[in-house]
Amino acid sequence: MQWTVRPYTPADEAEWDRFVMRESGNGTFLQTRNFLNYHPVGRFEDTSLMVYNEHGGLGAVVPAALRMDGETRVFRSHPGSTFGGPVLRSTYNSAAKAIGILQAIEKYIAARYDVADFRPTPELFNAVENVALQYAFTYLGYTQQTELSTWVPTLGQTPETLLASFRQNKKQDVKKALRQSLTFRALQTRGELDAFHKLLCQNLQKFGVEPVHTADELWEFKNNRLTNIVGFYGAFEGEKLVAGGMTFYFAQANVLHTQYLAADLSIRSYSPAAYLYYQMLCLAAAMNCVALSWGISTEEHGKVLNFGLVESKEGYASHHAVNLGFTKMFR
Repeated sequence: MQWTVRPYTPADEAEWDRFVMRESGNGTFLQTRNFLNYHPVGRFEDTSLMVYNEHGGLGAVVPAALRMDGETRVFRSHPGSTFGGPVLRSTYNSAAKAIGILQAIEKYIAARYDVADFRPTPELFNAVENVALQYAFTYLGYTQQTELSTWVPTLGQTPETLLASFRQNKKQDVKKALRQSLTFRALQTRGELDAFHKLLCQNLQKFGVEPVHTADELWEFKNNRLTNIVGFYGAFEGEKLVAGGMTFYFAQANVLHTQYLAADLSIRSYSPAAYLYYQMLCLAAAMNCVALSWGISTEEHGKVLNFGLVESKEGYASHHAVNLGFTKMFR
C-alpha cells in the first residue's frame, strides 16, 4: 500500500476524533483532540500527523509535539497525553501494514527532525491486540524503553474474593480500616474536589513535584470534557476526606485506570490508603470492568523502579504489564 503523511490541522478535529474513538484498534480518549485541547494554546508546539492510504482513507494518526533538547529537534508522542501513537485503523492489524505505516511516518519525520520518540498505547488499553506495531519499531531499529505497570483482574470478582486474594499484610490493613466506619462515595462538589487536590499535592510534595492537572482542570474534566470517562472518589471519616482517587475509564478495553490516588499521611491508627485501594477494586468489579490498572511504578522511562510502590501494589494481587517506548536518532 502507498501512504501519504501530512500535518494535522484544527479543521481535522472531527475526523481525527471519530477515527480514534470509532475506527482505530489502539486509540483511546487520551489521543482525541477533545482531551488534548484542554491544554492552553502555546503550551506545546503541536506536530501531529495524519496518514492516508492510496484511496484517501485515513489509516493512522500520530498525536505529537516538538521538544527542543538544546539544538536537537525531537518529534515526540504528545506530552499532553500519557500515550501517543501511532494510532492505527483496527483493520490494519498486520505486520506489513504496521511496518509500512511506520516507515512512511519515519520518512516524514527524518526529513524534519533529529530524533523520534514514541509512546504507543499499552496492550492493556487496546481494543484490538496490536503487538505487530510494537514489533514494527524493533524491525526499523528503534531503541526500546520499558516501564513496569501493575493491574488486577476484576471481572466476576466480589468484595470477598478480592480481599481473600490480598497478601496477609494488606488483608490486615484493609480489615482494620473497615472497622473505622469509613464511607466511600463519589465526590460531588467543588469543595470536595478541591480537598482531594490538596491531599494529592501533599502526597506529591515529598517527591518535589505537583499534580499534572490543576484543580480547575479536574473540575472541567468532571463537568464538561470527560463527563463519562473521569471519576472522582473519596474515603471519608465522618465529613473529613482521608483518601481520594481519580479514575479514567477506557471503554474500548473495559478497563478502569487510577490516574491519581492520595491519602492522609498523618493518620497512623489505620491505613486510609489500603481502604482506598480496596474500594477502588470493588468499584471496578461492580462496574464489570475486566481490570483495574494502578499505572506504572517506574521513573525515567523505566530506568528507576520505586520498589516500595510496586511492592505495595503487588500486595493487592496485582499482575504485571509493561508500557513500551521507542526512540530513534536520525542525525
